Order: sequence, then structure tokens, then C-alpha cells
Amino acid sequence: MVIGKACHAQMKILIGTYNSKMDGHGRVMLPKGLRDQLKDIEDKGFVLRRATFFDNLELHPRDEWEKWMEKLLKINKTSREKVKLISLINAGARLVQLDSHGRLHLPKDLVKALDIKKEVVIASEGNILQIWSKEAYERFWEENRDEFPDLMEKLLDESQENDD
Repeated sequence: MVIGKACHAQMKILIGTYNSKMDGHGRVMLPKGLRDQLKDIEDKGFVLRRATFFDNLELHPRDEWEKWMEKLLKINKTSREKVKLISLINAGARLVQLDSHGRLHLPKDLVKALDIKKEVVIASEGNILQIWSKEAYERFWEENRDEFPDLMEKLLDESQENDD
């Protein structure tokens, strides 16, 4: 998320995990704690897409999405894998805005594909948000919580080694 137009603008890191509910029209109210974090960037919109690794949606600030796409587009233009990758990344992606009440509309096809009923969990993943059905989020946590300490140790140790 880029703040302002400075050359060295920094990405905004989002914080928190929130519960919300989807109404009968497919709208999810973003909790106040998230809306407060997004207020300086929400006017540019967001890109909503299916996640790559898990059964959830990702909400990317548009500026961050465009920076990511620019990096991908620099890959060899004649690469079949590049075309396939970009096609898969963009499959079902939508440009979305929060409405005047701070709600996000989730498209019916994505709601159906991820079996989102009513309750959702919105979790930060650094500079993007994950949107999960409550059941899928709880299942993800249960299936992965024993691995959590090992991941912390391994990946944070690697990160610190790269900083040296």
C-alpha cells in the first residue's frame, strides 16, 4: 500500500484478525479497526482474488497489486509459463471498492467456490487481507498450529541471516 506520492513511499502493514458477517447480498462489513487502517488508501480501490495456497480470498490494495503485476510483466514476454502464471493469478480477480458504509461486496462465484456461508474471518497478511469462511479459517489454524513454532524458528532465522 503506497501512502502519498513520494518516491520512497512505504507499504502499509495491516494488523489484526477480525470476525464479520456476510449479509444476504454478499456484502461483508469491514470492522472499524480495519477501516481505520485502510482510510488513507481505500479511495484507490482493491483487487479481490482467490488465494494461491489456501481456500480463502485475498484483498490487495490496488497500488500494491499494480507493483506486483509490474514485476511479473518484466519476465520474458515470450515465456509460456509467464502467460500461464499471469492468467492464473488474474483468473476471477476483481477490482472492488468499499461502499459508503465500509462494506465489501463478495462476488457470488467466489462465495460459492469457497463455500462462504455467513460468518467470515478477515486476517492481515502483511500488506494484504485474507478473507476466509469462519469454518475454513478454524480448520486452517487447527491443521497448522503444531507447525507454527517450527515455521517461526525456520523462517525468522533465515530472515535474520539475510539481514546480516
